[in-house]
Amino acid sequence: MGRLYLTLMDRLYFLCIVVCVISVVCMTGLIFTGVVMRYIFEVGARFAEPMSIFFTVQLTMYGAAACYRAHSHLSLQLFVNMLPEHLRRIPAHLVHALMAGIALFMIVYGFSLAQTTWFQSYPEFDEIKVGVVYSAIPGSGFVTLLFVIESALFGDLLAERREAQEALQQALEHGEEEARRLNL
Repeated sequence: MGRLYLTLMDRLYFLCIVVCVISVVCMTGLIFTGVVMRYIFEVGARFAEPMSIFFTVQLTMYGAAACYRAHSHLSLQLFVNMLPEHLRRIPAHLVHALMAGIALFMIVYGFSLAQTTWFQSYPEFDEIKVGVVYSAIPGSGFVTLLFVIESALFGDLLAERREAQEALQQALEHGEEEARRLNL
């Protein structure tokens, strides 16, 4: 059961990364298009800024969830390591509870915000509704909640997997060094 959940979370994590990469590429293209339209053709690209805002929200929300799972967020592990061995689990459980609370807050109030603004449109175009943009808040809250559950329930299995990946990475680096050395 645990390995299946981890596999599903790996795929969800990959999906979050894909959303972030697509968002960055689209934002870059839209801003570039806006600058070219404004300074070369002397016509403003009205769609560039609101669409960039849409992609910025997606990048921020799903990127934050991916950062949480990858443990690339701000962490005060130094202070946890200062605690006696038997007390080190307490901050971890506290963090899981707080993050679950934040994720539930994002789901409930983000859904309310998206529902309230669902039929509002941007002045530049009617195709994308404001509520669609804000739907990233409850969506990323749900993803974050799934990652919190993964960390809380399967943290030991996840740590084993990370250690195995790090060992494999070190073995690959060592193999590459040996291959370079032998080719000299």
